[in-house]
Amino acid sequence: MKFDPAKISKIIEDNFSHLMPDFYEMQAEYLASLNSIYKDLDVCFIAMLLTHEIYKDFLEKNRKNQELDFSVKSFYQKEPTRLLKNRFKIIKISKILNLPRETVRRKVKKLSKNSLFIINQKEKSISLNTEMIDERILRMQINNVSKFLSKFSIFFSHKKLFAREVDKETIRKEIENKFLVYLDLFLNFQINYFSNWRKSIDMETLYVFLLCTLNATASLKKESINKHKYLDVDYIFFNLHKLYKSYGLSATTISEISRIPRATVTRKLKLLKKLGVLRKDSFQRYSTANLKDSKFSKTVVYTNVKSTVNNLGIFFGKCLEVYTVKL
Repeated sequence: MKFDPAKISKIIEDNFSHLMPDFYEMQAEYLASLNSIYKDLDVCFIAMLLTHEIYKDFLEKNRKNQELDFSVKSFYQKEPTRLLKNRFKIIKISKILNLPRETVRRKVKKLSKNSLFIINQKEKSISLNTEMIDERILRMQINNVSKFLSKFSIFFSHKKLFAREVDKETIRKEIENKFLVYLDLFLNFQINYFSNWRKSIDMETLYVFLLCTLNATASLKKESINKHKYLDVDYIFFNLHKLYKSYGLSATTISEISRIPRATVTRKLKLLKKLGVLRKDSFQRYSTANLKDSKFSKTVVYTNVKSTVNNLGIFFGKCLEVYTVKL
């Protein structure tokens, strides 16, 4: 069954105040789980791409194989002879992720040292050592994505896009059963999302901004539900600074949530304030500024928000198609 990505994106765009806080929550939790594994957000970003390249190649070769197990259990390849391999080039990673080549080279070397990725320099090939991935963290990520997808599916069913609501537990079992297929879709979306932002700001700055955005939009969602009024993306973008009623976040709070050192968080907050997307109150708390007054917000933030809405339409369309098909 086919789903129109443009129609899905339009629903998200028109109901931005209700839907996007769940997206920002998922992104924040996803980065938190990755950071707990890699302890370095650039390494997280590179690991996303390498993992995606490995499993995308595997799926392209085996998608029509009816006997193949695509479940979460198959993600853990125990025997060395069954390790999935893919060739990699520093220049390709650099271009896709908008990272300097030397940064990529250093971070790839760091990945190989913790034995999570097995790198063969002679063959220029790489394998993911899934035994090094804590299954609890993987389950946490699946639970996080399941929660996100179920909330959106409920809303889509109300808009007659999808025939019925799908609860979180049903989606969780579905993802576990077709894990490699959903992993491919999810990582492709995430790589596009972060690489678009990485053109303008680094990963730590983005994470800090993401947490501030989540704080603002979560408050706004609660208020819009109480008033039974959902606001579209343009209205939210240009009026967010005066719509939400919550307090901002302090550098200490952001540091505790993100596990980024407080000194680093403070530097990133100062940068975001200078760019005109955050403001600071007398209690040293940061919240969304008037985005109409910032060139950066209009040329970078707004463009990326609109791009995210469009890409979410594509992502959900493909997820719904996978859900309606038996492997």
